[in-house]
Amino acid sequence: MLPGTHPKPQNSRCEPADAEFHTLRQLCHDLTVPATSIKLLTQVAVAESDPGPAMRARLRQICDEAARIADICGYFLDQPGGDGPADVDLLAAEAADSARWRYAGTIDVVAETARVAAHPVVIMRILTNLIDNACRAAGPGGRVRLTVRADGDRAALVVADSGRGFGQGKPGRASLGLDIVAAMASRGGGTVEMGSSDLGGMAVTVTFPREAAESAQAPHLARTVSIPRAPARTAPVNTAAARSASREAG
Repeated sequence: MLPGTHPKPQNSRCEPADAEFHTLRQLCHDLTVPATSIKLLTQVAVAESDPGPAMRARLRQICDEAARIADICGYFLDQPGGDGPADVDLLAAEAADSARWRYAGTIDVVAETARVAAHPVVIMRILTNLIDNACRAAGPGGRVRLTVRADGDRAALVVADSGRGFGQGKPGRASLGLDIVAAMASRGGGTVEMGSSDLGGMAVTVTFPREAAESAQAPHLARTVSIPRAPARTAPVNTAAARSASREAG
C-alpha cells in the first residue's frame, strides 16, 4: 500500500446500491409535486366545467392514477413498515377498473372480502404488474380474471389469462414485472406461485397472511365485481381548497 493511502471500507460494495436508492428517493420526491398538481387540477376541472358523465369519469380516472403515483412515491419516501392492513378485494376491483381504460379485452373480478397484513401500495403494485402482464399475454380481445379468496389465516390473489401460457411470450417487461411481484410479495410476507390457467394461459397466485382479527371471522360470500368502462363518479370538490392546495404543492 502506498504511503498516505487508506484501505477501502469493507462495505464499499453496498455504495452503488445506496446511491441508486438515494437517486430513487430523489425521483420520487420530484414526482410527488406534479402528481399532486395533476390530481388537484382534474378536481378543479370537474368542479368548474360541469362535464358530462363520460368526461367526468375520465377526469376522475386521471385523478385516481395521479393519486396512485403519489402513493407509490410516498411509500418509498416514508419507508413504512410491512404491516397493513390492505383490503385485497377492493384494491383488485380498483386495479381492474384502471386496466379497463387501456385494455380492449375482458377483465373479470371474483372476490371474497380479504384483508391482509401488507401495505396497500405493496398489494397495488403486485396487482398492477400482474394485470399488465396478463393483458399483454391475452392480447386484444382476450380475457383476464382476478380471483381473491380467503383460506384460513391466509388470503390468495390469482391473476389468470387466456394467453399462450408460460414461456410462450416475449421476455422483457413481463420478466421485470414478475421480479417486482416477487420482491413485493417477499416484503409483505407473501409467496408467489406460477402455473397453468383454466383460461388457457398462465395463472399467478400470490398469498399473504390475513389480518388476525379478520381470519377469525365467519367466511364471507364471494361476489362478482362488475367493472364498467366509464363509471360515473360525482364526488363534490371544494374548488377553493383545491386551488390553495395546488399553490402549496407548487
